[in-house]
Amino acid sequence: MARGWITVQHLTRALKTQNVAGGRLGTCLLEVDALREDLLLKGLSEQLGVPAVEIDDLRGIPEEVLGLISDKLARRLRAVPFRVEGGRLDLALMDPRNLAAQDEIAFASGKRVKVYVAAEIRILEAMEKYYGEECPSRFGMVLDRLNRARFLWDRPGDRPQPAAAGPLLENPFAPPPKISLAPLLPELMAPSQPAAAVTASGAAMAAAAAPAPASLIEKAPEKAPEEAPAPRPVPQPRAMSVSLTPEERADLGAFSWIEPASADRSLPVPANLDEVEAALVKAKDLEDVGQILLGFLGRNHRRAALFQATRDRVTGWKIHGSGIDREAFAAFSIGFDQPSLFLNLRHGNSVYLGPLPPMPAHRQLARTWGGDMPRDCVMLPVLIKDRLVMIVYADGATKGPVELAQMQRLMALATSAVERCILQRKRGEPKS
Repeated sequence: MARGWITVQHLTRALKTQNVAGGRLGTCLLEVDALREDLLLKGLSEQLGVPAVEIDDLRGIPEEVLGLISDKLARRLRAVPFRVEGGRLDLALMDPRNLAAQDEIAFASGKRVKVYVAAEIRILEAMEKYYGEECPSRFGMVLDRLNRARFLWDRPGDRPQPAAAGPLLENPFAPPPKISLAPLLPELMAPSQPAAAVTASGAAMAAAAAPAPASLIEKAPEKAPEEAPAPRPVPQPRAMSVSLTPEERADLGAFSWIEPASADRSLPVPANLDEVEAALVKAKDLEDVGQILLGFLGRNHRRAALFQATRDRVTGWKIHGSGIDREAFAAFSIGFDQPSLFLNLRHGNSVYLGPLPPMPAHRQLARTWGGDMPRDCVMLPVLIKDRLVMIVYADGATKGPVELAQMQRLMALATSAVERCILQRKRGEPKS
């Protein structure tokens, strides 16, 4: 949005599509014809800090390269090896942040791995072509449209010139222009449409939105929307899970799992993740867990916060930082019927790194600390058996960029500690 590639209306429509039918947000933007594929890859590459794979690199991959890892491993990790140079294997991954997958592939292939990011839709195309895994019909339609467009571009004289890549802001890192969200409030508050209606009305929604530059959307001939089959739900990635009995899972949300704060409780502030791990092991309850997490994040961030997630909404729990209206934060509450990063995390998305998008739910949160929309926040979901129970938030890193591997480890430690405290309380065990 800051670079002028999509509008707020495009983002809203894509988030609604994702809420109903699943898939990555970038895929949903392609599906509603809001973003060019090359700009999606450029954005993913910038966000994740790894190069983007060229689409042509995933076509005509030699058998000897594909044979470096087993079909079963490639399908499970959504990985496509496409080139070998000496002792290095170039690999397209749907999630380049998965360090365990990289280690597993390096061990299986016996080569150093260089990771490239690829759009979800191109990974699924390669899975079908090389590994016999059928691409969902919903994505097949988008692929047909994108490939037809590429075929037209490949004819002599038809390939768009660099100047047609879409208008960018003169300074892409400058704050985005202020956008009024008032016209969107009825749409954002409305219940999600049925899956088929989302797909069929995507183009109409984009047309009704504030006009985008013509060069942003390049359409190729496609079937009439009414001929499109209803989208098939895409299985969500497995989140970190813990062992709960059916009875425990059934009544997990039947009580407020946050215990009252203990008086005069003071814990040492961990300086590194090893100290966090040691402190969380000794935590007596969720109050201790929250204090440890906020203490650690508060050392190197301007703000840190914890949110409680129930079946239908997110509420503020604890926050650290200056200039915060703590009563307003305690009263903060949004439902999962509103587009937000919280909704994305609920649907299985992993660590989020990036700006806090200017959406109504996020603006409501930002008002609790004065209204500024941070451009460098991190959000960690804590899930138990695919159920979101807590969100860890921080922004304004004060000691360099946030390290993804560090945040992933912190998320795993928080999940383990929350699991132990919840089960200990439910089983009535004495606090350690």
